Amino acid sequence: MKHRFKFLTLLLVLLTIPAGIFARESKFTKRGSGPLFWNMYQYNFRYGTSMPEDVWKKNIDWLAEEFLPYGYDMAATDGWLFNLNSIDQYGYLTKYDSSWTYGLKYWGDYLKSKGMRFGFYFNPLWVPKAAYVQNNNIKGTSIPITDVVGTTKFEDHLYWIDTDKPGAEQWVKGCIRTMIDQGIELLKIDFLGYYERDYGTNRYIKALKWMAEEAGDEMLLSYSVPNCRNDARNEIIYADMIRISTDCDGGGWWFISDKERGQVNESGQGDKYRSAFDGLIGWADIIGVKGQTIMDPDFVQLNTLASDAEREFHISMLLVSGSPIGITDQYNTIGDCAKFYKNTEMLELNKVGFVGKPLSTSIWDKQNSSRWIGQLPDGDWIVGLFNREATALEYGIDFEKELGIKGGKVKNVRDLWLHQDLGAMSGRYSVRLEPHSCKVLRIKTNSKRYKAAVASLRNGAVINR
Repeated sequence: MKHRFKFLTLLLVLLTIPAGIFARESKFTKRGSGPLFWNMYQYNFRYGTSMPEDVWKKNIDWLAEEFLPYGYDMAATDGWLFNLNSIDQYGYLTKYDSSWTYGLKYWGDYLKSKGMRFGFYFNPLWVPKAAYVQNNNIKGTSIPITDVVGTTKFEDHLYWIDTDKPGAEQWVKGCIRTMIDQGIELLKIDFLGYYERDYGTNRYIKALKWMAEEAGDEMLLSYSVPNCRNDARNEIIYADMIRISTDCDGGGWWFISDKERGQVNESGQGDKYRSAFDGLIGWADIIGVKGQTIMDPDFVQLNTLASDAEREFHISMLLVSGSPIGITDQYNTIGDCAKFYKNTEMLELNKVGFVGKPLSTSIWDKQNSSRWIGQLPDGDWIVGLFNREATALEYGIDFEKELGIKGGKVKNVRDLWLHQDLGAMSGRYSVRLEPHSCKVLRIKTNSKRYKAAVASLRNGAVINR
C-alpha cells in the first residue's frame, strides 16, 4: 500500500507537467517556495524615477533591523533605468544609476555585511547606449559590441542584441557573470515577451538557455512579462521564478483580485492573467509545481490596502501558494502594517518550502478556486479559504472527501492568524468569511500519513482506481 501511494503521488505530479518538458533544476526551485525580500518598486512607481541612493540605504538598514530576523534576507532594485552611463571596459553596468556614488560591488558587499543578499533588475539582452557608443570588443572575443546589436531597440538608450549573431552568447553570459561577481544573487529579467515578439521564439529560447547555463546555482533567474506560450513550455525549462500576472502598479485590492478578473489573454503576447489571484489559480498546476518553477504574483504593498483583513488575505495567498513575498512598502510608508509580514506561524510555510494548490484551476469556479490545500513535511494539512467576493459567504473543507483523512476525524485544527487551537473536529470545518478575508488552518490528523503532492489533472487525464 505504501508503494502504491507513492506511485500515485508521483503520477499526479507528472500529469501536471506538459509532455516533453523538463524544468530547470536549481537550488532555488528545489526549495519549493519563493524568496522573502524587499524591492524598491513602490518608490520608483510613485515618483516615476529611480530611487536615490540615500533612500536605498535607509530602506536596507530598516530591512536588516525589522525584517531580516523573520527571513527577509534580500534587497533588490527595480526598473526606471534612465541613467546607465556607468559601465566597465566591456560595456557592462557598474552602477544601478550613474547618479549613485557607489557601484554594484559596493552594495553587494554592504548587503553581505548585514547578512543579506543583493537582487538586481536588468535584462542581459539589453546593450546600454553608453556601451554601444564605447563599442569595445565583447569580453573574450574580437567582436565589437555593435556587431551583436539587432534591428530594433527596446528604448532609445537600450538596444536589443540579436542572438543569431556571433558574439551574442558571450555578451549574455558575460553580463550574468559580471553581475554574479558583483554580489548579485537574483536577477529580475524584464520585458522578455517583447524580445520574443520582435526576434522570434528560436532566438528567444537561445537567450534563456545561455542565461541559465551561466547562472547555475549562483543566481536566481526571475522572468518578468514573458509570453509563456504553450503552457510556458520554454520558460519552465530555464527559469527559477516566473511572473504570472501584471504589474502591481499602485497596489490595492484591485491588483490582488479585481483587475480584469475572469479575463484570459490567449493571444500568446503579454500576461495571460491580469489579477494576481487569477494568475495563481490559472498557473498553479503548470508554473507552480513544487520543484519546477516558482509563481511570482509581483510585489506587496500592504499600506495600500483598505483593511487588516485584506492584508492577511494578500500575505496568505502568497504563502499558501508557495510564492515569494516581495515587500515594496518603505520605511516611511509602511505605517503599522509590518506585523502582517511577521506572522511566524504563516512564515513557517515558506521556511519548509510549502506549495499548496487550489481545488480547481478554473478561474471561473469561484468556490473551489478559492480553496487551497497542501501537506507539510510532518503530514499536517494546510487549508486556505479565501473570499474574494463583495459579500460574506460560507466556506469549508471536508476532511475525508477533500483531504482524504480516513473517517474524517482530525486531532486538532489551528487558526494560523488567530494563533488559536480550535480543537478536534469531525467531518468538516465551515466558516462564514466576510468580504476580502481569509482563513488559514493547520490540521493535525490522528494517524501518521505520508506527505502527499497535491496536483490538478490536466488535458483530460484521469486516474482509475
